[in-house]
Amino acid sequence: MWQFNPNEYEASEFSIIPQGDHRVRIEDVEFKKSKSSGNDMFEITLAVSGHSGNVWHYLTLDPNDPKKTNQKIGTFFESFGITDYNMMNYPRWKGKVGGARIIHEEYNGDQRAKVRFLLSKRNQEKLAPAKFGNAVSAAPVADNYAVIDDDDDGLPFA
Repeated sequence: MWQFNPNEYEASEFSIIPQGDHRVRIEDVEFKKSKSSGNDMFEITLAVSGHSGNVWHYLTLDPNDPKKTNQKIGTFFESFGITDYNMMNYPRWKGKVGGARIIHEEYNGDQRAKVRFLLSKRNQEKLAPAKFGNAVSAAPVADNYAVIDDDDDGLPFA
């Protein structure tokens, strides 16, 4: 069993991500049901360039308002440069870099950083280059796979 040593513990304070426009990278995507509407949605975890905290973006799919839903999806795809429009390929979104306007909002008495809206590629041009301190846990998924002929004498492991 582990013996905790309180002398080796330092309390850490996290500073809130500043308001403004930031480069963001998709760290994780979960397909869920919205608690408020019951609609399908994507909960997207975003790392913010130059900062240690994350923010979340929610892409709710509202079958009662397809025009508004498609506008939100199009804005998301455009911001992150996603050209594969098959929504079920969402695991491939990991690692994509886009832009977001971050605002502060009070939540349970504390100020929290929140995504106000996503930035178009044109509005990302003025942002500093992205600086992310941690790597995305999953490597990008390739779209095409080469067929390997196991009768090939040129294979190095044959």
